[in-house]
Amino acid sequence: MEVPVPRPKAPHDRRRQILEAAYRVALRQRVAGLSSRAVAAQAGISNGLIFFYFGNSRALLLALLDWLLEETILRRAAEREGSPEEAPSRLAAEVRNALESLLRDRVRLELFFDFWFTGSHDQVIRDRIRTALERYRQSYLPLARSVVAQNPARYANVTAEALAGLVTAFLEGCALQLIAEPRNFDPETYSKALASLLGLPPAPGESEPKRTKP
Repeated sequence: MEVPVPRPKAPHDRRRQILEAAYRVALRQRVAGLSSRAVAAQAGISNGLIFFYFGNSRALLLALLDWLLEETILRRAAEREGSPEEAPSRLAAEVRNALESLLRDRVRLELFFDFWFTGSHDQVIRDRIRTALERYRQSYLPLARSVVAQNPARYANVTAEALAGLVTAFLEGCALQLIAEPRNFDPETYSKALASLLGLPPAPGESEPKRTKP
C-alpha cells in the first residue's frame, strides 16, 4: 500500500505555525525568554526555517507582537447595521462583548502587558503598541458619532472622539484590572456601570441597574 507523502506547508501556513509556536514559548518564558531555538523546538522544525521566514529573532519578536495586537487583544469594534436610534444600545453591546473578550483573553493579556513593559525601554515596540491602541480607539468612532448625534443635548460638550477615547480607556483599564485582580472582574457589573455613566441602555441580556431610593 502506497503511503501518501505529506504536502509541504504553504508559506502562510508555515509562518502561522512558527508564530503559534512563538506564542506558546512566550507564554511560558515571557518576551525575554523568546529565542529562535526554543521556537523551532516548539514547532518541530529546524532553526534555519525560523530565519528563512523571519530573518532573525528580533523580526520574529515583532511579528509575534503584531499578531498578538491584531488577532487577539485589540479586536476592533464592529459597526453593526442598525438605525441611528439603536446606536446607544449597539455601543452598550459592543462594550459588553469587549469585556467578555477580555475575560477569555486573560492569558494573552498577560503576554500583552509583558510586551507593554518591554516597550518602556524599546521604542519600536512602544510605537507599535501606540499605533494599535489608536486603531482600536478609531474603531469606536463610528458608533460614538452616532451616539452623540442621537442625543445632542446629553452630549452637548462631548465630541465623538472624546467618547470613543473614554470607552477604549475604560476597556484598557478593565484589562489591567483583570490581570491585577481576576477574582473581582465582573463584565456585567462593569458594563452596567459604564452604561449608567454614559446614559446608555443596558446591553442585550442585561437588566436595568437597580436604583436606590433617595
